[in-house]
Amino acid sequence: MRFSVVDVSDWEPARPEAVGREAKEWIRPPGTPESTREHDWLFKPVVKPANGNRQGEDWAEKLVSELGALLGVPCAHVEMAARDGRAGSISRNVAPDGWNLLLGSVLLGAVDPDYVEGELRPPGRPGHSPEVILRAAGDWDPPAGVHGVDAETVFVGFLVLDAWVGNQDRHDQNWAVLRETTHPGRLRLAPSFDHASSLGFNLLDSRRTALLRNGVGGFAAAARAHRFEHDPGATRSEIPSLVAVARASLELEPAGRLWLERLEAVSMTQVADLVADIPGLSDPAATFALEMLRINRERLLDVG
Repeated sequence: MRFSVVDVSDWEPARPEAVGREAKEWIRPPGTPESTREHDWLFKPVVKPANGNRQGEDWAEKLVSELGALLGVPCAHVEMAARDGRAGSISRNVAPDGWNLLLGSVLLGAVDPDYVEGELRPPGRPGHSPEVILRAAGDWDPPAGVHGVDAETVFVGFLVLDAWVGNQDRHDQNWAVLRETTHPGRLRLAPSFDHASSLGFNLLDSRRTALLRNGVGGFAAAARAHRFEHDPGATRSEIPSLVAVARASLELEPAGRLWLERLEAVSMTQVADLVADIPGLSDPAATFALEMLRINRERLLDVG
């Protein structure tokens, strides 16, 4: 059953989105009361850079959200969409009414004195590390609907999902906590969101074809956790890989090994079925995504 592309041309503008480099817009279905925000969706148009290549942020967002569901990692609800003839994706607001969203960049300053807040790309990303985040997460509840697993373990699931799909964009504004607006003001880890920078979304099909011919392993292994703290003098190859960071997080939070158990239980047939359900995905893009997911699965499970 193929996923659909939702036409949101008649959805009502709600507000612009200030976070991020690309233009985005919060919209809501017609007739939604203005008093609520939990029914708002963030429309993110596909980027077309100067070389004219139609990037795949829309299908990457959708596919990763579905892969997260396979693992049981709580993710924002995402659909592929079109607005006024422009392709993109919509991601439902992860903050229900009665809760405010606190980005990681707001939280970490109170946790680690080395954290640099307000700077777009501080060299070495001081203070933004899984160690610091997991230490802070001890005071948070897990996302709504998650039972028997604490917030620390869920965040490890975010890192395992990132490593599986090659998402290198887990910076300090691409994860968040929800704060209850009424007493006692509980804190709750928000579902994972913003997974567009995954699965070679921005490659030309000619590049994908060449990599498939020569081997995707090198490309997959080159995915670095450069959004987390690292030596500011390190070359890119010296920055830990996404897989290395995910596996290291399991030493900090051993309960997170459940994500590897779940990953092992996911078959590549299930993954292939999801990829086949993405509308408009080219054969090279689909084959490349599948091969990357196969390789990263084996790297995480340390097999092959």
